[in-house]
Amino acid sequence: MKYPVRVRREYLAALMGVTLLAFLLWGPHAIAWPFPDRHTPTRGARHGQAVQRPLVATPITADASRSVPAAASASADASGSLPGGTSISVTIATPADGALIASPPGDVQLTGTASVGMGVPVANTSLIYVLDVSGSTDQSGGCGGDQNGDGHANFILDCEIAALKALNSAAVSAGTVDEVGLVVFASSGAIADVGPAAGNQRLTGPGTDADSAGGRDIAQVASSAFSNSTGNGGVSEFTAKNVGGQTNFQAAVQNACSLAQSSTNPNNLVVFLSDGTATTGGNAVSQIGTSCTPKTATFQTFAIGSASSCTNTGGGRGSLEQIASATGGTCTPVKGIADLPNVVPGVIAAELTKLFLTVDGGAPVDISSSASPSLPRTDPVSVGYSTTVPGLAPGIHTLCVRAEGSDGGGTGSVTECHHVTVATISLAPPSATNELGTPGQTHTVTATVAAGADGGVAGVPVSFSILSGPNAGKTGAAATNSGGQAGFTYTAVQGPAGLGTDTIQACFTDSQGTKSCANATKSWGDITPPQVACAPTTNPSGKNVPQAGNNPSSGQNPDGFYVLTAVDAVDPNPLITLADSGSSATFGPFQSGTKIKLTQAPGSTPSEKPGARDIDFHITIKGDALVTATDASGNTSAPISCLVPPPPK
Repeated sequence: MKYPVRVRREYLAALMGVTLLAFLLWGPHAIAWPFPDRHTPTRGARHGQAVQRPLVATPITADASRSVPAAASASADASGSLPGGTSISVTIATPADGALIASPPGDVQLTGTASVGMGVPVANTSLIYVLDVSGSTDQSGGCGGDQNGDGHANFILDCEIAALKALNSAAVSAGTVDEVGLVVFASSGAIADVGPAAGNQRLTGPGTDADSAGGRDIAQVASSAFSNSTGNGGVSEFTAKNVGGQTNFQAAVQNACSLAQSSTNPNNLVVFLSDGTATTGGNAVSQIGTSCTPKTATFQTFAIGSASSCTNTGGGRGSLEQIASATGGTCTPVKGIADLPNVVPGVIAAELTKLFLTVDGGAPVDISSSASPSLPRTDPVSVGYSTTVPGLAPGIHTLCVRAEGSDGGGTGSVTECHHVTVATISLAPPSATNELGTPGQTHTVTATVAAGADGGVAGVPVSFSILSGPNAGKTGAAATNSGGQAGFTYTAVQGPAGLGTDTIQACFTDSQGTKSCANATKSWGDITPPQVACAPTTNPSGKNVPQAGNNPSSGQNPDGFYVLTAVDAVDPNPLITLADSGSSATFGPFQSGTKIKLTQAPGSTPSEKPGARDIDFHITIKGDALVTATDASGNTSAPISCLVPPPPK
């Protein structure tokens, strides 16, 4: 209904007073709130907000150098909007961005989520309803009860109105529709007045109730639609419009395209309902090219009941299928008229359709089958996914997951990318051998964690352990430096217990808990013979060391008293052997420090017997005494001589 001029003026005066008060109390941001706004955004959307289609999130790329940092950084999800304003997002939960992955095996367990309709929508769509009010809609076989209050329940027009209201409610819930309008058509077409204000309101918000009476304004106008078999159809709210009783698709298209030119949004969606085929007017398809410019619209058409058809051109006037195809839409046949209110809202329903994986910018791999619940799914929906990326070579790799979806505005996608560093570990030197016997001697190994051609990985904790060998059980830990290297030094056990081969292991654990290790060996040997000595010693009394005479033939020690000693770097107890150069006789083995009385008797039989008092043994030989020492490793010294003169004849 229209308000009298006086009422409208009083309303405006009161409104201006409230506005001024709001400005004084809350500032300029409060100015807009008192005004009834047919463009009121829903669910946090902003009227006229620009949308990219499809929106692809740009990943943050790390600056790779020859030194690769091991620390992982947090990464937010990639989120955006489908062309029709429905939110869409995808996340990579694992691995974290910058994660370290061990090679072998180089496998990456990739997990995350994807969703449609779970975030804040963008109200960037104008939805135009096209309602067939020709005479054929004034007959039973419909649904919805008496939607227009004409006393006839469940007529075809009632079903159309019910479907329009269902779609409008879905638009309000989705929050992606900024404004709506209504075209009615029969023999001609007309744009309905969808608001109570003065003049012809071509568009309004889907949830707007400007007059606070009769519910949402668009539903109120739709409920005023009428049709009768005498050939008079139209709407009575908010301004009466009459369009006759035949079926003119061209007029419907012309008015819908005209309404699209009033749109303030990038997406214009026309929902075109008809229970018949064109019976009058010109070519509707040609009209699209004439009227839907410069702003275009996508027509989604519905052929209602058995008398309608997607393909019937009405004698060359254009079919519902041709109208839809010319604008990128589709025609949906609805043979069961009562199904219409359930079918039509699907035109703005959003769907999460597929998930794709790319590695280093390669060909996309469909990983939709890894989603749970399965895809495709209508909004609102969130799914998880889990898949394995096998056998990545050492280096820095980029893993991207793309979520694809569709809504009333078309198809779109978002992409989330993470970088992983696949690294190996090596240990140098791989093997080494050293002579044991120097107290405090050490051995150092260096582990290198490297990402192939991308160089060493810094900051990786490396653990070292000696698994077996004389130094088994020793451990250490260090983090890799800027070149990816970490060292381990240990001090060798000395003595016979220190002989053998150590197996040294260096390991790191990646972000997935996979442990990667490298081994090296270190052999500790003894190839140096002992040092042996034969020195004069005291006589049996233990007091005097006999002096050698001036005559060379008198020998080192004319009395033959000697102490036998041997020293070895590894073996603390090398054994001494005395051999007779004049026979095959040998004596010993003796401990270092053994004292002997040595007698040279060329004609006698070599012998050994206990010595007297401070002397351990009395040894009689034919020739000279050749003394050697042998350590536990079997190393034998070169012989030395202990000389004594033979007894006088």
